[in-house]
Amino acid sequence: MNIEAIREMVDRYLQGTATDQEKKVIEKWLQARPEDDRPLKEQDKQAIRTALWQSFIHHTNWQPSATTREAVRSYSLFNYRSWIGYAAAVIVVASCTIWLNTTLLRKQPTPVQTIVALKGAHKTVQLPDSSIAHLFPGATLAIPDDFNTKERAVILSGKIFFEVKSDPSRPFYVQSGKLRTRVLGTSFEVTARDSLHAAVIVRTGKVGVQYDGRQLADLVPGKRLRYDVQQQHFVVDEVNAAMLCEWWNNGMVFNQSPFEEVVQSISDWYNVPVTITGTKWKQERVTIRIKNRSFSEALSLLSATLGFQYKKENNGVIIY
Repeated sequence: MNIEAIREMVDRYLQGTATDQEKKVIEKWLQARPEDDRPLKEQDKQAIRTALWQSFIHHTNWQPSATTREAVRSYSLFNYRSWIGYAAAVIVVASCTIWLNTTLLRKQPTPVQTIVALKGAHKTVQLPDSSIAHLFPGATLAIPDDFNTKERAVILSGKIFFEVKSDPSRPFYVQSGKLRTRVLGTSFEVTARDSLHAAVIVRTGKVGVQYDGRQLADLVPGKRLRYDVQQQHFVVDEVNAAMLCEWWNNGMVFNQSPFEEVVQSISDWYNVPVTITGTKWKQERVTIRIKNRSFSEALSLLSATLGFQYKKENNGVIIY
């Protein structure tokens, strides 16, 4: 898109005849203001000044003197930001030529479908490729509209167990922050409730795990990887994947899991806020199974296992 095309689009915008897409382009750029950080070449600045000046005269019918015209040519691009009304709008849009060509008009964000499992209720959904995703209460799954074209990529928050349909021509990716897993056809679980901790458990098949582009491990059935973002450290251990992953059938099963993770799972499962105040308990690890129990029974069982005290306050629970 050249300067003249931008100028014509601005004209339509100011006259109220711009298309919805053109309005979005201009209004989005007004918010982004990329010219603040992107230096323009002198020839681009001069072209913008010329288009700006011509547009201003056209819309105001103002006839400047020769002295004024000469003075205008000497102004820097950013002096024009002091203009009001039309001149300000032209400056803002005209100076975004490079950005429009390289960013907005060529690369629009891919629309996504977002699936949410509310706290207190898990959800099972079938993906467009016939794979299955089991969302733990409180989990979120984002599926781009171009899913299952060249690849199958989803974005996760929380805990989700996937049963992926095999398709060697279209790898299946799960992204959560900088954590990325890659499979072709397998069943595995990814947990990433916050930006500091993540875990992957493989029940069948093989899963490759990366963090920030760095390969961490290739996991086989019965293996679990835990990654600590702050320490930039990960460990791989052996677990009963069938028991741990099928929480919708087996109940919540924890194997040497951090106490905070266990408490968060219980809070999400029963939709009851739980706060841990004692730093001692945050360092504990828990091995426990909770199935077919009420919230009070689950909390009592966990308390008996570790020995902590708790109290009900408002609509939640405080552990101390």
